[in-house]
Amino acid sequence: MARRSWVRAVATAVGALALMAGLFGTGPARADAADGARGMTVRFVEHELFIGTEPANVFVAYRWKVAGEGAAHHVHLTVDLSGVADFAEPAPSEHCEGDLCTLDLASATSDYHAITLVPKPGAAIGSSGTLTVSGTASDATVTGDQVTLTNGKTQLKVSESAEQMDQVPGDMLTFPLDVWNTGQLPAAQGVELRIDTTAGLHLQGSWGNCRDVSASSRGGHIVHETLCDFPTPVEPGRQYALSSPLRVKVGDEALHDKIYYVVTPLSDAAPANGPGTPLTLVPDGATPSDGNHEPSFTTYVDSVNHADFAVTGDTATGRRGGHATLHVTVVDRGPALVEDLLDDETGLTVLVKLPPGTKATKIPRDCYPPGTDGSYHGPRLGWTTYECYFGDPAPGDRHLLSFTFAIGPRTPAVSTGQIQTQEFFEGFDPDASNDSAPLTLRLTQDGSVSGGPASGSWPPAGTGLGGGWTTWAAGALLLAGGVAVALFRRSRGGNRP
Repeated sequence: MARRSWVRAVATAVGALALMAGLFGTGPARADAADGARGMTVRFVEHELFIGTEPANVFVAYRWKVAGEGAAHHVHLTVDLSGVADFAEPAPSEHCEGDLCTLDLASATSDYHAITLVPKPGAAIGSSGTLTVSGTASDATVTGDQVTLTNGKTQLKVSESAEQMDQVPGDMLTFPLDVWNTGQLPAAQGVELRIDTTAGLHLQGSWGNCRDVSASSRGGHIVHETLCDFPTPVEPGRQYALSSPLRVKVGDEALHDKIYYVVTPLSDAAPANGPGTPLTLVPDGATPSDGNHEPSFTTYVDSVNHADFAVTGDTATGRRGGHATLHVTVVDRGPALVEDLLDDETGLTVLVKLPPGTKATKIPRDCYPPGTDGSYHGPRLGWTTYECYFGDPAPGDRHLLSFTFAIGPRTPAVSTGQIQTQEFFEGFDPDASNDSAPLTLRLTQDGSVSGGPASGSWPPAGTGLGGGWTTWAAGALLLAGGVAVALFRRSRGGNRP
């Protein structure tokens, strides 16, 4: 019997070991096979770089990422500089030997690294070559990448224009435009000029080398976009002027506007454009020493405000202890488009004060207690005053707001509140005559309740509002007492044998 028990114990132990082996693996060979299938990618952050420009050095950054969960181990990454060795070399601070810069990592999941290259003295401008990054890991397959590096660059600039203030609809603005190249390489195939304007500015003219395109992806309040292609090479150290200045008309929508232009090298042949005499670039002397240092510029244009917002009030009738509803409207009468170019989140706000003696039981979606905003998560019902928000007001917009409220026991026979527009920047509505309107509640002649709670009870049933009136409190206490007695009797009855 003892021998049989010992054999059974050994068999049980062997079975347990077999189960553990099945769950956790029998050795490193199977784990290594699984890890060996893991992939790790290494990619350059940019795939076209320039050296010898402003500034003269260049940072070559690359990122790596391991697919799936866990890390790759014993990672060895190499950046090969042999393709650009004729004109570029690593900075003295880099850990490189010859044309190879390496990085060793005990483990890696996701991160990045950068090396600094500097131009070799006397290197030929325009030289170009390719850098590659590759790597190995003990438990992952590494996929590398490459980047093109060029010695020298085309660096285009455009002229500045002064801000335009106090414009009125119908004004015609003129924007002379100069382009120059402070780089080492020419824009050999020419340049492209992009002109963006907001709603209140209208670019005048039609040219054979310009075309209107969709501005839907531009953002920042841009609604018009024009592209002009100039096949004229723009040489280093030279300045060029437009054959005629840009002319822009101030429209009825104008208030806070801007015109933005940017110039970039053409990389392909200029596409077909619209009818009309082409704009051209005319040589205009040497590069200025104190001009704009960017390929783009924004000119802001402010116009005298002639936007108008209007509100309408309402009158409702009701009885104490009952409910009533007021309907009000908010209208953007234009014609100016009121927006803040520096803030995409601005909008029109109105303040609604319900008649005294009432509390809201149903309100519009975008209305909140005063001093709060859309992030407010407290109780929104039961207040008398609200702020309502309308994002991106546009001429012709009309908003209807309906407020349902409970009428308290001490509400006057005639009770008047107000709706009032609020400014989100100074002078946004110069016509104040229609910026506010009364919200009036008139009680029926006897002021009694019809079909609702007894006269003087508050709040009405179903409102969910807190009270404070003696009648309501006494009723609540009586009700609570009755429930308590009933529960006590049920409890005692339930304990009988």
